[in-house]
Amino acid sequence: MTTQVQDVVRVVDGESYSLLGVRLYAGGPFRRETVTSETSKATRFFRVRSGQFIYNRLFAGKGAFGLVGPDLEESYVSNEFPVFDCDRSNLLPEFLMLHFRQPQVWEGIERVSTGTTASRNRWKESQFNDYRIALPSLVEQRRIVDVMAAVDAQILALSEEVEAKARTLSALRADVPDSDEVSISSIVQRIDSGKSVQTKGEEPVQGKARVLKLSAVQLGWFDANEAKRLDDPSGYTKTHLVCDGDLLITRSNTPERVGYVAVAVDVPPDTYMPDLIWRIRLDESRCLASYLEHLLSANEFRARITASASGTNKSMQKINKKSFGTIKIPVPDTIAEQEAYVATCDAVIEAIRVGKAELTSLRTFRSALLTSLLNQEIEIPESYDSLLTEVS
Repeated sequence: MTTQVQDVVRVVDGESYSLLGVRLYAGGPFRRETVTSETSKATRFFRVRSGQFIYNRLFAGKGAFGLVGPDLEESYVSNEFPVFDCDRSNLLPEFLMLHFRQPQVWEGIERVSTGTTASRNRWKESQFNDYRIALPSLVEQRRIVDVMAAVDAQILALSEEVEAKARTLSALRADVPDSDEVSISSIVQRIDSGKSVQTKGEEPVQGKARVLKLSAVQLGWFDANEAKRLDDPSGYTKTHLVCDGDLLITRSNTPERVGYVAVAVDVPPDTYMPDLIWRIRLDESRCLASYLEHLLSANEFRARITASASGTNKSMQKINKKSFGTIKIPVPDTIAEQEAYVATCDAVIEAIRVGKAELTSLRTFRSALLTSLLNQEIEIPESYDSLLTEVS
């Protein structure tokens, strides 16, 4: 059903070669870099053409599969990227790609990939050639491809809506009320530190103690599910417990994420704060936690926080309480002005939450639908236009 294609091109002086990579998790091929005989030691590459199926032998177990699009015509790959033509009289390349978009397929490939070390495991061409899939008729393949394309179009449209709302939120956060600037230390009563204890890094269990990950505090968002199971909470005290309404900030992270601020919401009982997260105790007669959450997530004030960070490791930066306290921010004299700013931002936040929930549901539906279609548990009738109308 497939034939490996090796359109060999010798590297010559004076020519440039646009090389492709393949993104993980079925992200597909992309232009990675352009090389010449002077910048690459390779003596040959392989030309690819539109419609060909391609994968990365090293990362097949992580979903590095894709189809070459018309925009990538006449690009090149190394021998780590096997390229195949499909016999279109029996197998649609789009149908083949749907099969290799399934995480359970990647897991099976990962188990059988071999190499000298785990980090150099490869899924070789011989293994691909021996791989077997359930193959419905060409007509049924086309129906499956069309149905999934309609679902994917809906997911893309909803994703773009959420991204547009996120840009709106960014603009609203930047539109801060006019007021004099004060130092953060003047509105903070104290900053509580977290504590580091050893965990196994396992997923939290409902009803059991947990400790937050750094990723629980996003850019003005809080995700209580980003946590690790805590088998022994004896190293923590009540002062380390996280409660709804707590204003949290990441004191150490990568340069672009250090100083993320979020108000904790929907916090499960016995959730503890790690040492890389602080809790900011505000004088709420002067400043609302929700106001500071949005304000410090605005680009201008994010820049002030990151400018105050330091560290010897460029990949990880830290803020300290003293420098953080000196940062100047506008704080309106009245709580009512702060509430108005918060209400405007929160309205968009809620719309984004709804959109993300819909996306999660749609992606779950897509995964279940694809599995059922490929396993031939669902047969699409000839009059499948009605189904396409429902999902498009």
